[in-house]
Amino acid sequence: MSYRDYRETDLFRQMESEMQRIADEALRVFLADVPAPDKFWQPRVDMHETPESVVLKVEIAGVSLNKLKVSLSSDDRVITISGERVEDDAERANRIRCYQLEIYFGPFERRILLPPEIRVEREGVRATCRDGVLVVTIPKRTTSTPDSRTIPITG
Repeated sequence: MSYRDYRETDLFRQMESEMQRIADEALRVFLADVPAPDKFWQPRVDMHETPESVVLKVEIAGVSLNKLKVSLSSDDRVITISGERVEDDAERANRIRCYQLEIYFGPFERRILLPPEIRVEREGVRATCRDGVLVVTIPKRTTSTPDSRTIPITG
């Protein structure tokens, strides 16, 4: 294979990868839950699995920690991240005209469905925030304890 053939093949692979990414993003946006009227923006989320846990990374730049809440559903299937990015009223009042507005302010709520095959160690869930990124670490259950158990009957 010549260098030119290699470059063309690499270019086609890059184009194919980019087209797939665009299609995936469009489909994700199309299928995403429509937020409630009072919840009009949603932070971006990455989710990956390690041998020990599932890790969520959430973009929350500008959100104060006291306006942020992370919760795990009672069935251990959904992580909900909610909060509010507050805009300074004095700064907004001082504007003469806006040329570009791309940063969303106001309340948000994001529900992330965890992979169904993963069992969660509920008591070990941790959240940290640094440089505008919230990291939620959800440890996987290491024991194969069954969900049901036999209850002894006393009489």
